[in-house]
Amino acid sequence: MELDEPLPEEETYDLLRNNYFGLCERIMTVQYAIETINLVKRYPTRAQRAEAGAGGGFGGGRGAGGISSFGGIISFLRKRKGPYIEALRGINLQIKKGEVFGLLGPNGAGKTTLIKVLCTLVIHDDGEAYVSGYDVKKEPEKVLKNLQAVLPESRGFNWRLTGRQNLEFYALLYGVREEEARERIDYLLEITGMQERGNDSYQRYSTGMQRKLLLCRALLRDTPTLLFDEPTVGLDPTSAAEFRSLLRDKLAREEGKTIILSTHNLFESQDICDRIAILDRGKVTACDTPNNIQYMMLDEKVFNITFIDAIFNETQEEMLNELERITGVHGATPEVDSERNFHRISLRVDKNMALSGILEVIMKNGLKIGVINTQEPTLEDVFMSITGRRVPERFKDSGRS
Repeated sequence: MELDEPLPEEETYDLLRNNYFGLCERIMTVQYAIETINLVKRYPTRAQRAEAGAGGGFGGGRGAGGISSFGGIISFLRKRKGPYIEALRGINLQIKKGEVFGLLGPNGAGKTTLIKVLCTLVIHDDGEAYVSGYDVKKEPEKVLKNLQAVLPESRGFNWRLTGRQNLEFYALLYGVREEEARERIDYLLEITGMQERGNDSYQRYSTGMQRKLLLCRALLRDTPTLLFDEPTVGLDPTSAAEFRSLLRDKLAREEGKTIILSTHNLFESQDICDRIAILDRGKVTACDTPNNIQYMMLDEKVFNITFIDAIFNETQEEMLNELERITGVHGATPEVDSERNFHRISLRVDKNMALSGILEVIMKNGLKIGVINTQEPTLEDVFMSITGRRVPERFKDSGRS
């Protein structure tokens, strides 16, 4: 058939249909900056590695049935039924473009393994993972053009060079043209507040300044997605607040970048994340906005009612009993001083309970109400409810100023 000869109507329809559905499939795939589907990663235990390294494992030579290649080692491990440590056990996540997304969980929850899979540093065993629509296993080069990891331990700066010289060196490694690199470095030093210190040697930088220079290096290639592992660990509260503001306001809101951060810091995740996923033992146990997770995961809230010029007596004792008989009230705790002044009452109630029935009982007893407030469950309460682990004190309010 000649190229200029029109296609038959039926073939034209099939061609258009296939192109249309192919385009739709591609659009659906890339609507997320990050997508994982039933992602699984297993690590062999120390005992299994020792067994594999013995005579019947890898390293024993051909005559002993050993395995002589790296591919053979991988094949051997995958054929084994265990024992394994499952770092990721079916992770399903969909992170939207331009979103600030937090990965929250205790040590050993699988956060670092997930980050390494997305960065192509670790190959997953089952499931799928995509960055900007590209498969991390099949298209790692395209993945790395769309994602940049910012890891606290990955310094790699020369202490004798200035901050600017270090960035120029990395721009050269990344293949950024000289003129473009100069403009980009000027811009990055400005937005991070480092323009006046850019010509100082790296060894004179504080921890906060080193972290900012690390961010500048990550932004040299201007990738659409940035991935952070504990971005503010080791920073003082003021520096941590500045760094969070830079991530949220400048990079996410103004430049539209997708920010993913792995953190133990509950305050940090509430402060800047649009959504968070709580990981525990390799699984996503909750994924929503911080406020929704707080509201949905716990079944109670607390009403604190303050009284004016009230005295606690037998009548008020009976009132407490009556309040606790109301359906949905789980407890009524009075605050009374040594002189029997009745300051307030705290009521634990169902999270959807209305206040009207409670107020009716209180008003019937002639008490004057000063203030009413509602105490919602904190993210720490939710974290403990899901994981059964208390958050270390240093991670609760780190960054408050």
